[in-house]
Amino acid sequence: MSTPAPPSAPLEAHDPDRARTLKAKIRDRVSDVRRHLIALRTAMAEFGDNFDLDEFTTAYVSDDPTALNHVKAVERGVDQLYNYIAELTAFGLELAEVRERGNDLNARRDLQALERIGVLGPRRAQRLERLRELRRLLVHEYATATAEQVHEAARLVADDFVPFYDAYKAWIARGFSAQSPTSRDPDAAP
Repeated sequence: MSTPAPPSAPLEAHDPDRARTLKAKIRDRVSDVRRHLIALRTAMAEFGDNFDLDEFTTAYVSDDPTALNHVKAVERGVDQLYNYIAELTAFGLELAEVRERGNDLNARRDLQALERIGVLGPRRAQRLERLRELRRLLVHEYATATAEQVHEAARLVADDFVPFYDAYKAWIARGFSAQSPTSRDPDAAP
């Protein structure tokens, strides 16, 4: 018995080459995610079983290069996994023909689109939007970023990546079709 082919994406109907390229990019990222999520959680565990904010803050402001490198491992994990969320979102939206190929990457708009079409519930979308804003601060305003912001971003990624991915996989399984408001992501409750 053979495995059924995954449902086709709307883009495949008129641009099968681009659809194939996007699906390959999705596969590449999905196959790489697990090790980065484990690495982030391991880096977070360096600051206690519950990723203690006080321990993290002490290392964050430390001049000790070893302590600071533990902080940097958390920061890099946040950045990498956030980038995967943004890229997977953009690739999926293009396959679904919700986003055009030439559009610049705009994670805010793309996350809003995932909520609008029912891939994400409002609560998850709000949490991922908060992660997007924190990541922007950490990358572009790093001199003024705080330990609390990095800590919050790490918790958001660690807590929300798997549910994001589960919702994303379900969307792919539906052939990138929108979901009705009554059957949305279970995080829909405020």
